[in-house]
Amino acid sequence: MNKEIKLKLWHILVCVVVFTSLLYFTIVTAFSPVQVGDYTDQKQKIDSLNNVIIGLEGKQVELNQSIVYQQLEIDVLNKQIDSTSKEIMQVKKYYGKKIETITTYSPTQLDKFFSERYQ
Repeated sequence: MNKEIKLKLWHILVCVVVFTSLLYFTIVTAFSPVQVGDYTDQKQKIDSLNNVIIGLEGKQVELNQSIVYQQLEIDVLNKQIDSTSKEIMQVKKYYGKKIETITTYSPTQLDKFFSERYQ
């Protein structure tokens, strides 16, 4: 059995265009100058940026440690503020009761009260 291959005109045109474009790109890329200088410049820039990033990461670690330290200091100060506030409330209650009973004091008891209070 003989099979006859019939090619249409547009098949031939497509093949010629594809072959011509492949040939053109092969020749252009083969004879185009290689730009090594741009690569080395970019490589140097990348390396210098990597060094900057490493330095910034180190500073970030320092800042994070500083934040943790400051947070601990804030916690300590908040505890001191809370305890001081409790002491102030206790003193207010104590002297509030004393002041309520002050109307029954004699002059010597008043002198003693104020001298003890403002020592």
